[in-house]
Amino acid sequence: MIKRTLILSALIMLACEDKEEINPLIGTWNMTSANGGLYLKLNKTQMLYMGEMSGDMKVSTFHNGTPDGTYVLSEFIIDETFDGITIGVQGYEEDYSINYNITDYNSPLDQYNGSQVNIYTNLGYLEFVGQNYNYTIGEHSLTINADTLIRQLYVDNTGFVIDSTRYATVSGSLTEMGMEILANENILLDDEFFMPEEIIIIINEDGTGEIDETFEGFREKSDIEWVSTDSTFTWKYCEEYDGQIECEEGPEFKYEISGETLILSQYQDMCEEYEIYGMSCDEVMQEAFGVEMGTLEEFWMEMKVVFSATASAKKSAYKIRQNKKTRLGEYSLMNGYKPLREFQK
Repeated sequence: MIKRTLILSALIMLACEDKEEINPLIGTWNMTSANGGLYLKLNKTQMLYMGEMSGDMKVSTFHNGTPDGTYVLSEFIIDETFDGITIGVQGYEEDYSINYNITDYNSPLDQYNGSQVNIYTNLGYLEFVGQNYNYTIGEHSLTINADTLIRQLYVDNTGFVIDSTRYATVSGSLTEMGMEILANENILLDDEFFMPEEIIIIINEDGTGEIDETFEGFREKSDIEWVSTDSTFTWKYCEEYDGQIECEEGPEFKYEISGETLILSQYQDMCEEYEIYGMSCDEVMQEAFGVEMGTLEEFWMEMKVVFSATASAKKSAYKIRQNKKTRLGEYSLMNGYKPLREFQK
């Protein structure tokens, strides 16, 4: 009887060993909400320039001398280098986006100077070019005194041609509005943390998976190889190049699971991230917001994304506003933080 009991116990133990516990991460997870942002702390009270603009600047278009469109420009960026000055002015509305750019080289490169207007609408694309710009730059302002540009278009088997029946004029002024930031306070940088609108994560038992995210209407998928501990979850995202699978390190998260809800959270020292891309955190913040050199105490990111195993994916509250663009970069759950190309060295 004792032998029979021992054998039965051993069989039960072996059956339990064979039945491994399933990792609770395994499954399909749909994003239902997201919150967080980029924060900074300064050691000196000062005025920062966060991108808010006042003023009036417009582009007007004409066809055969008759007005046929007016477009508002709402923000500008000025970049001065050893070679000269480049000016970029943008505008965004529901039915169009517009860019106005000036390239003003120093001599002897000034033969390449010029201005350009690019208009994107539901009806198509218009491009205008010119060389007769006239601008004035203030400490935090830009005035376009006058500029007239002629339409340019590309014709197959011919190249770029000039359409003299259409032209555009640009004029007006914009001034960047300052905001006083107090020392030793945690400041949330509004409109600087843009996440994907929709995210779906598929986690397979064999250590593989897939991330499907939509950013500004563009959908991107990537295979992943994931690893988890009791509290952390990370992956490599993988793509095929020339017939071979190559994987890169992705972000690392802390995670919590409660029933059919998964929460991914992350803290990131952004200055460390900039160093990876060969950038100085002080220089980036000075160029982006006017932070005085040596006064940046901390710059970090906090993020929490909630997923459901049952609910359908919902659009994130961090959808990019059409009249506002980030000065620092974008956050992809797939790839992690990506700074703007202009800051990368």
